Order: sequence, then structure tokens, then C-alpha cells
Amino acid sequence: MNIGLIDVDSHNFPNLPLMKLSQYHKSIGDSVEFVQWGEEDKRPVSKYYDKVYMSKVFTESKDPTGEIRCGELVRGGSGYDLINSLPDEVEHIYPDYSLYPDYKFALGFLTRGCPRCNHTFCITPKKDGTVSRKVADLTEFWRGQEEIILLDQNLLACKDRLYLLDQLARSKSYVEFNGGLDIRYLTPEVAALLKRIKMKDLHFAWDDPKEDLYEKFVYFKSAKIFSPHNTGVYVLVNYWSSIEEDLYRVEKLKELGYAPFVMIYDKQCFVDSKGRWLRGIEDKFTTEQLRHFKICQHLQRWCNSRAISKSCRFDEYSPYLRWIEKGKPVPGI
Repeated sequence: MNIGLIDVDSHNFPNLPLMKLSQYHKSIGDSVEFVQWGEEDKRPVSKYYDKVYMSKVFTESKDPTGEIRCGELVRGGSGYDLINSLPDEVEHIYPDYSLYPDYKFALGFLTRGCPRCNHTFCITPKKDGTVSRKVADLTEFWRGQEEIILLDQNLLACKDRLYLLDQLARSKSYVEFNGGLDIRYLTPEVAALLKRIKMKDLHFAWDDPKEDLYEKFVYFKSAKIFSPHNTGVYVLVNYWSSIEEDLYRVEKLKELGYAPFVMIYDKQCFVDSKGRWLRGIEDKFTTEQLRHFKICQHLQRWCNSRAISKSCRFDEYSPYLRWIEKGKPVPGI
């Protein structure tokens, strides 16, 4: 069979399901290749395939235009729905890294699922369940590569966390926890294993203002696992918190030397990619909601620039002060 693959999101980061599908089909004697595209209109070249797999992670990624000539077309990935999945014989096969020759790291999941089911802004509990469970050993997708990128959403919530962290430490490869780590599960045993793992960077999240995680961040710093200065902490705003709660988290993290990074929930529903209000936005949100978003936007611009946030407090940030002096203008008023 001739198998065609379409990475709808682009080739800027390897698509793991396509790598597994490629390896599986090659193992049973099929020929596999990416569907080729015309240079001008970005439409598929007119070639027939027995089967084509289209995969995408992000819902906003646009499907290709034009006719795809094939006997069967299969769409999959969270960009389409949260139900589709790979058969076990494909899910647990070693990925075909030759599809993305420019990327030299190993890529995969050791665990699936996350117990943070109150975080409805995240698809993981719905897609993979509300229990973090072990789904693979490291050798399933790693064979000596110098760097490992893990896609797990909450590895530390898994009951097998110590066993899996030990595998990562023994690999002696650099490890990137792409989904971050949950600082709530930091214990002396976890800390000891993390100190054995080679990491280029690390990030946590302090999403819920009702959880005071300050002492956990104090402990992480005192354990000397990784420099707080190089440790990012995502701070969710515009979801369930007041500006005061947002500032509390940001200031406490800065006080300890961390690098807080403000993430605005549903930002794309308010502004375009350049930060400009969407047309008709005043018909979708109240003045109070628009003003709250605008403060979050100022907070994000101030906080996420280390140079600016070091030079002044948020209430001294000049763009924010100018907006206040103008009467806090938002669309519709």
C-alpha cells in the first residue's frame, strides 16, 4: 500500500502520531511519505494514495485545500476531537524519527491523564482521563538520543513517578518536561531524583489563586534542584482570579527569584495576534470584562519582560498609567 501523511499543524514540531503510523506501516511493508504540495497554491500534488492520514493538534490549524486523491482518508488528533486514538499496536511502536530529520531528540509520553479536573481550560482530563497513569517505559521511544522531550501533562501525579524519574536520570540525556511539572507533588524523594536529571530548563504553573503554593516554591528553591532564575512559572489570568490575586502570585514568585510568565485565558477571543481589539468585541463582553482583560494585557506585557518588571512595579508601569489617565478606554465607550 502507498500511505500518505499530512501534518496539518506544519513541520515546525514533530507530529508523534504520524511518526508512529509511519513506523507501523513500514513494518508491514507499506511505502510511506508526506503528501507533497504545490508551490503556488499549497494544494496537494495530484498523486493517488491507498490511505492518507491527516493529523493535527490545534483546532485553529487549517485543513489543506484541494482534492486529496486516496482510497481512504483518516483524520485524527485533538485538533479534530478528543475521542480518536491510535490502536495499541501503533501507540506502543517506536516512532519513525526519519520523518523529521532536522530534529534529533526523542519524543513521547511516559504517562497520560491529569487529576486537575477543575482546570476546565485544559483538555487533558477530558482527553486522557483524571488519573495520571503510566503508559510506557522510556525505552519505548528513546534509544540513546542526547535529548528527551516529554509530552506528559502531569507526570508527578502518577503513582509510578519515582520509577519513571529514575529511568530519566539513568538515561543521562537532557530532559525537557514539555508539559511542565506539578509542584504540589514535590517531596524529598522527588526532589532527590530531579537533582539527578539533566535539565536545560524547567517550568511549573500556579494557576489556581485559591491554592497558596508559596511554601512549595520556597521548598523547591531550598532544595537547589534547578535555579529559580531559570525556572518559569505560568500564571493563569482572566479565568477565575481578580487582578489582586494575579499580582499576589506574580509578586511572590518574583520575590523568590522565579520567572513568572502571565498567560491570559481566551486571549484570542478579545484581540488579534498583534494585540488589537477584535471588531465587534463590545457586543460580546461587558465594559467590566473588557477593562479586566485590558489590565491583564498590561500585566502580561509588564511581567513577561524581565527588564521592564525589574525596572518598576506594575502600578508604575507607564503604558498602564497612561491608559488609566485616559479614563480606561475600551471599545463601546
